Amino acid sequence: MDILLSSYLHDEKARASIVEPNFQHRLALTQAWDIEQGSRVLDIGCGQGESSLVLALINGSHGHITAIDTAPPNYGGPYTVEQSQKYIQASTLGQGIQFLRTDTASLLSQPTSTDQFDAAVLCHSLWYFPDRASIAQVFQLLADAKVRYLCLAEYGFRASRPAQVPHILAARAQAQYHSLRKSAATGSREPNVRSALTPEELLDVAHETGWREKRSGYIQPDSQLWDGHWEVEFVSSELFRQWIQEEGLSNDEAMNSAIQELEQSIQELGVEGSTRWETMDVFWAVLELK
Repeated sequence: MDILLSSYLHDEKARASIVEPNFQHRLALTQAWDIEQGSRVLDIGCGQGESSLVLALINGSHGHITAIDTAPPNYGGPYTVEQSQKYIQASTLGQGIQFLRTDTASLLSQPTSTDQFDAAVLCHSLWYFPDRASIAQVFQLLADAKVRYLCLAEYGFRASRPAQVPHILAARAQAQYHSLRKSAATGSREPNVRSALTPEELLDVAHETGWREKRSGYIQPDSQLWDGHWEVEFVSSELFRQWIQEEGLSNDEAMNSAIQELEQSIQELGVEGSTRWETMDVFWAVLELK
């Protein structure tokens, strides 16, 4: 853990409460995937690089991580993608990571990409895709490039504890908003949750694009992982209500129903003493080419 923390730009005040739980979660996922040491790994939707760092640590000194994302350099906070990635590059683990601002199609279309990757990883980046078709396209591109393994991790719409239920409902509300919005999908009112495919839907896409399930499962996140709480707070916020109004969805029955269901769940759990909403169970899978 010390190696990961020293390689990642963060506020020391957030170390125990936010940064360490995030890395512990990604360590658990990486261990479940069990990618062979020394592999050439493509980390798709790497963001600020947390999963890239964990992959580099587990992969060993003979492996290499190519981490890609389309986010602009100034995206993110309290530190931007550019600041975070530059800090990682200067660290001990940074020697085994290459960050690129590009997408999967552009990367794999380069002549040098042939037979480049042993495994590809999509770690909590699948819900950022706008729809099922865009996910299918990436799966197909990886299959065509003969990447041997595809490792997935995404929130699984499953609650092992009552305090996780609001996160599920908040995710559904954001996905509902995304499906109904009239403005461009890349506009300023863009939620974190977009396509929100279920594990079953993701596996269906995989089977349609040349992949078979090698192994899969669920991880119950530690209660200290804040992602679920933040998503619930966002959907409950005045800002999200403003987005709904600006998109002309204030009277949409499906949208209102999703919000009301979340509010009712929060109210019921609040009566039982819950004030912190936990992150739902996470689905993971290792797929291999058919």
